[in-house]
Amino acid sequence: MRDFVLERPRSISEALEILKNQGEKAILKSGGTDVIVWLHKSLKEPDYLVDLTGIDQLRGIVMNDDNVEIRALVTLNQVIEDNAMNRYFPALVQACKAHSDPLIRNRATVVGNICAAVPSGDMIAPLMCYDAKVEIVGSRGTREVPVSDFITGPKKTSLRQEEIVTGIRIAIPFVETSGCYLKATRREALDIAQAAVCCTLHKGDSREFRIAFCAVSPRPLRAVEAEKLLNSSSVIDDSIIENAARLAADAVNPITDVRASREYRIDMIGELTKRAISICLRGPAEEGGPR
Repeated sequence: MRDFVLERPRSISEALEILKNQGEKAILKSGGTDVIVWLHKSLKEPDYLVDLTGIDQLRGIVMNDDNVEIRALVTLNQVIEDNAMNRYFPALVQACKAHSDPLIRNRATVVGNICAAVPSGDMIAPLMCYDAKVEIVGSRGTREVPVSDFITGPKKTSLRQEEIVTGIRIAIPFVETSGCYLKATRREALDIAQAAVCCTLHKGDSREFRIAFCAVSPRPLRAVEAEKLLNSSSVIDDSIIENAARLAADAVNPITDVRASREYRIDMIGELTKRAISICLRGPAEEGGPR
């Protein structure tokens, strides 16, 4: 790791000014659980590190009339401890718990996990299922981008050099819902996902399943055909669930690496999808249950 200048802006406008002046020589840091590792491994070699933790505007979970805003400095533990997040977005809470241990979760942020854009990022699949929008501010003004469009590839996003992600906005579901996040790892804790599935179910005038994946595609991916099958079926029996799981496995395009083979990941997606659908249908009273 080579030397760099540490900048600690106190406002969003001050941070944007630093980015404008330093251009590609600067990178942003919130929780730092990814960035610090990249610096130590010399995967990133900035001249300026812009630490956003002094910007109070980026703190807090804000409940509005019809949506919730998870601001950029909100940690995974803060999501886990928030009553509204547990009530409305149980799959995201489960993903936060699956991410790491309590100490790391005190630093790691939801927004940071998305901005890192690592295919195994635990936050990506739940935010896809909840149709989350990434809120961005820059020299050209503000814009809002779906998570599926924000992440353009492994460790790549549509964020411009002079922009900052200020938060993530999710519409509050006003119907009965359930959701879960299931993750396959080599160990029970502190491990990156070999494969993971998020499933949510909205039970309004018509049933709506959403299914998304982790660690099995270079970009965020929904199981569109599996969703269509589930949402169009008047009765969901074991046969429908089996077919939906097969369609989900057909949708992914994983690689073989040191954590798992391509074939193992595909098999796990099928199995995890079956379990996730069943959990959502049961709708347990605890996390993932009907609200």
